[in-house]
Amino acid sequence: MHSSSPRVSATPLQRSARPVEGSHPASARWIRRALYGVAAMFAALVVLILWFVIARPVQVLPRISQAPAFMLTDQDGRWVSDTDLRGSVLLINFAHTRCGERCATMERSLLTVVDSLRADGRLGTRVRLVTITVDADNDTPATLRAHAARLNVAASEWIFLTGSARELKQLIGGEYGVYYRVNGETIDLDQRVVLVDETGLLRAEYDGARLDPAIVLRDIGLVEQEANSSDVARPIYEAAHIFVCYPR
Repeated sequence: MHSSSPRVSATPLQRSARPVEGSHPASARWIRRALYGVAAMFAALVVLILWFVIARPVQVLPRISQAPAFMLTDQDGRWVSDTDLRGSVLLINFAHTRCGERCATMERSLLTVVDSLRADGRLGTRVRLVTITVDADNDTPATLRAHAARLNVAASEWIFLTGSARELKQLIGGEYGVYYRVNGETIDLDQRVVLVDETGLLRAEYDGARLDPAIVLRDIGLVEQEANSSDVARPIYEAAHIFVCYPR
């Protein structure tokens, strides 16, 4: 007689451990599809970023720093602080009434900006010009008021500010970093113009001797567009700052 080995049947636990036919391939296909989807989304995001950086559909000016604070006297003898001027875009320049031909180019360019802003109703309401003198001894409020009259500008449009020699040196030479030196009747001055937005942030700096009114007006427009952007558009402007979408 031949003995045979007893047949061992699989327990329920062993049977359940067996792979179900077709379950692994389906799971693998799902994982592959998910990975392809993530890769496609990532590629689309990269393409979108590259397009944004290259095409620059939105341009912004850099947020350079907080503009220096001040408390000075205007052409009408009133105290004026930087916070008093908040809410308007400011085009600030540094000069003096005795500058003459040395500052003539800057002054003509600023007057061109004034004419353009006045024509479209922005001057004195949304945009103001500010001149801070470097000549504390000569440029009294009365002198500045006469200078404004020669330029045919109102205090609401173009404000002229003065202070003590120490205050001006600390503000202009120290905080704004503009070089000037008063030597009797002679004043050496590095002509500079800066653009400050409605919140008090410094947004652009220009060489006053080569000031281009078209560029200044463009930059004022960019600052105003950003300030007036809707809540929906605000993230786009923030992205433009992140990707340095500044005007060329």
